[in-house]
Amino acid sequence: MSHDMSGERPIARTAAEWIARLNADGRTADDEQAFRSWIAADPAHAVDFERATDIWELASGTDATTRAAPARSLSRRRMLAACAGTLVVGGGGMAIMQTAYAGTRYQTGIGEQRHLTLAEGSSLFLDADTDVRVLASTSRRRLWLERGRVALTVKPAAAPFAIDAGRGSFVAGSGRFDVRRDADDKLAMTALVGQAEVAIGGGQRSLSTGQRIRTVAAHAVQVDRPEVEITQAWLNGRAAFHNDRLDVVATEANRYSLNRLVIADPHTAALRVSGMYRMGDNVALGQALSQLLSVPVRQVGDRVLLGG
Repeated sequence: MSHDMSGERPIARTAAEWIARLNADGRTADDEQAFRSWIAADPAHAVDFERATDIWELASGTDATTRAAPARSLSRRRMLAACAGTLVVGGGGMAIMQTAYAGTRYQTGIGEQRHLTLAEGSSLFLDADTDVRVLASTSRRRLWLERGRVALTVKPAAAPFAIDAGRGSFVAGSGRFDVRRDADDKLAMTALVGQAEVAIGGGQRSLSTGQRIRTVAAHAVQVDRPEVEITQAWLNGRAAFHNDRLDVVATEANRYSLNRLVIADPHTAALRVSGMYRMGDNVALGQALSQLLSVPVRQVGDRVLLGG
């Protein structure tokens, strides 16, 4: 890996090589000892290795359904985790492989929502078209939000709950939180109950009960206090809009219905919409928007066309 698009320093090639070497069927005790020596030689090696294992797992498509792997593969994973867990870096213990092998991937499709209870007692409610990875133990709690929206209820524990969401990261205490990451990497987090520390938009700040932080431009963030009913409308299958462009409304609606809402011309796309709408039936939504905006609507196959 010669270039890291995130802007961080490139992952050392040796980190990727170690992943392949430790996963090989012919791995030996000498390999494990050499790996320990490599990690101990430079604290940066541990950072490189953990980042590389995160990327490796995502690339390999590991998820909850593929974890029923052959017994030899599972045994090798356990041995690797145990081997890495014995390493000491900078005077403190670090389970180098924990992230790569303990994280579990959960996904929802178009129109699908899912409730999860984690092993340590916290819970997640995944919105439609959401992709997350979760690591939840008594010593480390972490969620990677690749896209979509999550309602997170954090159980009190000694370990805080960390959330990685691309451009932003959050460390939440006990409470209830709403986190969203759109395809264009727009982020939003609402502290419904509780507090969180936020690193976003190049700055750090604290979020308290009732506050929401969100990106509003390339490098700008906004903190406000939205109405709870609006923020949580998605939990009941609804979406709230406030003077939003029609193409933005269509993008949101298409997360919940296989009938695609399509804007037929640029003029119609720029029309503005406000109100609370039921999601999941784009045929009915298209008809309602047609009446509201005085634009034609027609259905062609699985597409609902507005305007044009």
